[in-house]
Amino acid sequence: MSHPLYEVVTDEGLMRPCFKTRTGGLYSGGSAQMVENSLNIHGDVILYVGDHIYTDVSQSKVHLRWRMALICRELDEEYKALIHSRGPRATVVELINQNEVVGDLFNQLRLALQRRTKGRPAQTLAATNMDDRELIESMQKLLIIMQRLQYNLLLAQLFAQVCFG
Repeated sequence: MSHPLYEVVTDEGLMRPCFKTRTGGLYSGGSAQMVENSLNIHGDVILYVGDHIYTDVSQSKVHLRWRMALICRELDEEYKALIHSRGPRATVVELINQNEVVGDLFNQLRLALQRRTKGRPAQTLAATNMDDRELIESMQKLLIIMQRLQYNLLLAQLFAQVCFG
């Protein structure tokens, strides 16, 4: 679109109408066509920096074929929260990993007990050396560990949510 072009003439930002650009000048307003004509370049040779995703980036990219850089001030707080939440996120990941390992072991023992009740051999070495009572006791202990891990995981997730959004 065609908007009036202004030259910025003072450090305080005082502007005056301008009809022709000069090298090294600082300008406000104008149009894409004015920019391309005054610089004598077109299309993806120009890098346009904007802060509005629709008017600056989407429209300029579609209609002008300029390269785009988007400034997202809104992401500043998100970035800070992400950096500050590294510790709690690492704790959550570690608890998830531990819960998976304990869950896998529990499932192996449960499968070994089921196989044994059908007259088949256990498929893990640890389960082969245990009798049924030991298998059941081990599974009960693993269930308690999984409950504690899940409780701690819930607490860690709540902590991260409350502190970091």
